[in-house]
Amino acid sequence: MQSVLEHEGVHFILEPARSARHHGNAIFLITDTHEVEGDLLLVAVGRRPNVDELQLDKAGVKYSANGIQVDDHLRTNLKHIYAAGDVTGSYQFTHYAGWQAFQAVRNALLPGSSIGVSDLVPWVTFTDPEVAHIGATEKQARSEHGDHIEVHRWELSKVDRAVCENDVSGLVKIITKPDGEILGATIVGARAGEAILELIVAIKQRMKVGDLARAIHPYPTYSTAVQQMAANIAVEHLLSGVSGRLVRGLSKVFR
Repeated sequence: MQSVLEHEGVHFILEPARSARHHGNAIFLITDTHEVEGDLLLVAVGRRPNVDELQLDKAGVKYSANGIQVDDHLRTNLKHIYAAGDVTGSYQFTHYAGWQAFQAVRNALLPGSSIGVSDLVPWVTFTDPEVAHIGATEKQARSEHGDHIEVHRWELSKVDRAVCENDVSGLVKIITKPDGEILGATIVGARAGEAILELIVAIKQRMKVGDLARAIHPYPTYSTAVQQMAANIAVEHLLSGVSGRLVRGLSKVFR
C-alpha cells in the first residue's frame, strides 16, 4: 500500500508526531526531524465504547473504560442481560458486531448457549487497492510456531482478471504450517474483501492449502489468484523431499 500511495504522490514520514501548531491558514506538524506544513490535520485516535448514557449503574451491570464486561457467551454479570458489538471493547467491526448480536439474541432466547467471541475475525481496509486479512500475520505465526511455518506470495500480475482490469498492484500472501494447514492470509488488491472469503472458511474449517487447489474456481476472477497460489504450493510440496525424488524417478521411467 505504501508503494502504491507513493506512486500516486503521497509522501510518508514514519516518525511519531511531537506537536502541532496553527498559524494563519496553515497547520504545522512537528516530528523529531521534520516540520510539515498542511491545510488540514486528520487525527485518527480510535474509538471507545459509548456507555455513559446507558445508566448501567442503576441496572447493576459492570463496565469499565474498556466497555461492558461479558463472558464468552456475551452475558454480563447479570444473567438476564447480554451485550454485543463495539460496546464490549472488542474488535470494532460492523460484521463482528452483527455476528455477536445474533449469538447474544440466540443465547438470551433459546435453550443452550453458543460462543459469542472469536479471535478469528476478518477485516478489510477499503483503500484502493483493498487490504483484506484473516488469521495470523507472519509475525504472529513466527512467534507461536518459530521457523516451522511457510510463507507464500502470489503477485496479482500473474492473474488474468487483474491484468485485464489493469489492477496488478497487489498480492496474495498465505502463511501455512509445513503440512499445508493455513494459519493466516492477506490479500492486497482490487476486490480483496471478496477474494478473502474462501480463506476465511478454509482457516475456520482447518483446511489445508491443497484443498483450495483442488476446488474449481470460475475464470477469469480475482479469486483465481488463490487457486493458482494453492496449486503452486501443492506442486512444490509434491516435488520436494523424498516424495519429489520418487515422482521425478517414476516420470523418467514412464516418459
